[in-house]
Amino acid sequence: MALSKRPVTGMKDILPAEMQIRDYVIGLIKETYKGFGFTPIETPCVENIANLSSKQGGENEKLIFKIMKRGEKLNLEQATCENDLTDSGLRYDLTVPLSRFYSNNAANLPKPFKALQIGPVWRADRPQKGRFRQFYQCDIDILGDATNLAEIELILATTTLLGKIGFSGFNVRINDRRILKAMAKYSGFPESQFDEVFIILDKMDKIGLDGVAEELKKAGFEESSIQTYLKMFEELKSQENGIAYIGEKLKDVLEGDAANNLQQIVSAVEQTTKS
Repeated sequence: MALSKRPVTGMKDILPAEMQIRDYVIGLIKETYKGFGFTPIETPCVENIANLSSKQGGENEKLIFKIMKRGEKLNLEQATCENDLTDSGLRYDLTVPLSRFYSNNAANLPKPFKALQIGPVWRADRPQKGRFRQFYQCDIDILGDATNLAEIELILATTTLLGKIGFSGFNVRINDRRILKAMAKYSGFPESQFDEVFIILDKMDKIGLDGVAEELKKAGFEESSIQTYLKMFEELKSQENGIAYIGEKLKDVLEGDAANNLQQIVSAVEQTTKS
C-alpha cells in the first residue's frame, strides 16, 4: 500500500522555520510566566471520557476525539450506544485535565498553586482555513486563592507577556460567572438550563447577538426571556461604565459583591499599567 504523504484532514506538519518561531514564543511564555511564579505542569493527552463529558467544556464536548475500548472491555454485542464503546478521549482543552490534576495532587502542591500549561489539544471540528483539529493552548491558573489579587496577577502576567511578544493596543475581557447567572435569572431563564444558555452565549464573538438570539430560539427558550437578555447586552454597549450599569440593573438578583469585585480588578490593573 502506497504511503499517503498528506497529514490527516485537519492536521498539519510543522516545518523548521515555523518550529523555530514556535520554540521562541514558547520560551518567552515560560520565561515570563515563571517570573510571576507560575510552575509548568504536564497532564496526559488522554483523559477519562466521563471527565471530558462532565459539562465543564461546553460546546467542545461535542467535538471529542473518542478512543474505543480495548480487549476485554470492548463488548460489541452488548453495546447499545456510542458511549458503551469508549472509555477515554483526547483532551479538547487544558482546563478539564487541570481540574483532575489538582484533585489528584493537591496534597503535594503549595497553596495557592500557580500552574502553567502549554500543550496540544484536539477537537473533532470541521477544518477551515487557519483552523485545525490539533493546535496548541497555553493556560495559567491560580488555584486555592479566590481573592482579587489572583485575578489581577493573571491579567498583569498575560499583558506583560503580550507586550514582550510585540502586541499592543489589545483589549482584555474579564467577567464573573455570578454576573452571567444574574443576567440569566433576571431574564427569566430556568436555572436548570443556565449552562445551555451560557454555551450559546459563548458563541457571541462568532455569530453575533442575532445569532445568539436565533440559537436560543431553536433551543426552545421563551421569546420574552431572550429579548430581555439580549437587550441588556445592547444597552451595555452604550454605557460609559458597564460594571456600574450591571450592578444597578441586577442588584436584586446578583450574588455577593460581584460587580464591585470586577470594578476593583479593573481599577487596580489600570493603575498598575499606568505607573
